[in-house]
Amino acid sequence: MLHFAHGGLLVAGLIVTLFIASRIANHGVQGLSLGSLGGESSVSTAVVDEPVVEPAVEVAETPAKLSPDLQRVKAYVAKRYQVSAVALEPLLAAAQQTGRSVGVDPLLIVAVMAIESRFNPFAESPMGAQGLMQVIPKWHPDKIDVKADRSAMFDPHTNIRVGALVLKEYIQTTGSIERALQQYNGSSDPAAPYANKVMAVKAQLSQAARSGGKFVGA
Repeated sequence: MLHFAHGGLLVAGLIVTLFIASRIANHGVQGLSLGSLGGESSVSTAVVDEPVVEPAVEVAETPAKLSPDLQRVKAYVAKRYQVSAVALEPLLAAAQQTGRSVGVDPLLIVAVMAIESRFNPFAESPMGAQGLMQVIPKWHPDKIDVKADRSAMFDPHTNIRVGALVLKEYIQTTGSIERALQQYNGSSDPAAPYANKVMAVKAQLSQAARSGGKFVGA
């Protein structure tokens, strides 16, 4: 009888142990209420399963892949203007994507950036022209998000988009890329010095695109 009682106690202990392990696995330590262990009790602990909240994961926006021509242009610009190719990659990608969507030659956008800021996204003139394409915000409020703050033009993508929209508008209203560039510069000089500079740079970029990014002159 003693052996039988001892064996019964072992079985009972094993059952209790398995029960406790099951409660912990399903509910954690909070699942071990007095009621669950001791039958009836005046003290009870309510177990509320809290919803599992997945951690927020920020997904970086995949930049547009440069075309082979713009890859060669990148190599040329990096050497010509002494700018990191890594820093140029997103700028040229933005020019490529914006140019295609707006309907402006991406190389024209890149040429304007070269003349206006030498690819410095934080450039600012005494007249208030800002960013890569030296946009003056107060002159183009219709092209800028009303929710944008005063630093919006220092964002490369925003600056390139607004600058390209301005160029597109001027090309449509003047009927000429050269006259559009002069208007972009705020110049009425019939000799069109600004437009000539931009178009000269654009020609160099076009040559670089065809020549494998080799240095093609000053």
